[in-house]
Amino acid sequence: MYTHFTRTIRFRPVKLLQFNRSVKTLTMDWKPVKSVPGNLRTIVHQAKMPVIRGIILALMYAMPIVSFALGCWQVKRLKWKTELIALCENNLAAPVVPELPPQLDPTAIPEFEYRRFKCKGHFDYENEMFLGPRLRNGELGYLVVTPFVRLNGGDPILIERGWIQKSKVVPETRSKGYLSHLAFPQGEIEIEALFRVMPTKSKIQFEHEEGTRLFHVHDVPAMAKQSGSLPIYCQMIYDLHDHPEWRHDEAAQDKKPSLLGKLFFSKGKGSDADTEFIAHNTRQDDTLQYQEFEFVDEGVPVAARPYIKFTNNHLQYLITWFGLSAGSTILLIYSIWKSKQFATAERIIAEKRKDMQKKA
Repeated sequence: MYTHFTRTIRFRPVKLLQFNRSVKTLTMDWKPVKSVPGNLRTIVHQAKMPVIRGIILALMYAMPIVSFALGCWQVKRLKWKTELIALCENNLAAPVVPELPPQLDPTAIPEFEYRRFKCKGHFDYENEMFLGPRLRNGELGYLVVTPFVRLNGGDPILIERGWIQKSKVVPETRSKGYLSHLAFPQGEIEIEALFRVMPTKSKIQFEHEEGTRLFHVHDVPAMAKQSGSLPIYCQMIYDLHDHPEWRHDEAAQDKKPSLLGKLFFSKGKGSDADTEFIAHNTRQDDTLQYQEFEFVDEGVPVAARPYIKFTNNHLQYLITWFGLSAGSTILLIYSIWKSKQFATAERIIAEKRKDMQKKA
């Protein structure tokens, strides 16, 4: 395989200064032309494509301006995200609100995001909804969202109770067992939750089928409309403790297990004996803490952990856009300088051609 190299050499027209017939010598003015980058072929080729060259030049001029504007926008985004994270951290560390007022303004909730509160009332299981499917530790399940009817007479609010496995979606499967008072609490109870502002559903995401209880994304307005609640979304806090006050079977609470019963249940074989033993001994103990797998097996929703879930990558975006602006500016300056060099070469060639035509 052979490669052909072409090298262009340019000379000034020679000028006869002296011719001595006796000595027969020829003296010449030898001053080679200074070479410039490029050659005549490149210049001619660029002249044949003015449209494409104009588009490329337009993009090169626009890139520094556009990237600099995006960098300035990221500066504002960085300031906004930093203030938002600081607000949420302060709200999460603030004392728990003991009771919510009857009238709540949904437009004011962003100022109280991640603020913890306590509320008395009962769950409306007839309008219970499910969000998902969601995977947790490799197991398929759903997030349970239930309207909470407040005791003070205010409109219900949406409470995300937590994650349950797929087999516990039917309420009857959660109404039995030694943790049924946590999985399917009845009557008036007091819950602790925090306010959340969920992202708005985009047009490319799945649309909710009206009337069904299954939602694919956090569509708070649709959830509120279907359940007759305020468009206020809250999450219960991760808690594995028992809540004996949520029990409303008075006869079972008054009945204390005897020592013989404890020995009988503790020595019994099988899961039923263990279940009865745990159930009898947890009725009077509000300090007991269960294991997470017990909640999963008994259908108790596993709530979200209370920590800030925002990410702040705007500083990286800021550096990227400003760096791109600086790089494209340097490239644009270099391109302008190169174009001037080509223009100089064109001008020199044009002048030489005129001189040759005049002499001819």
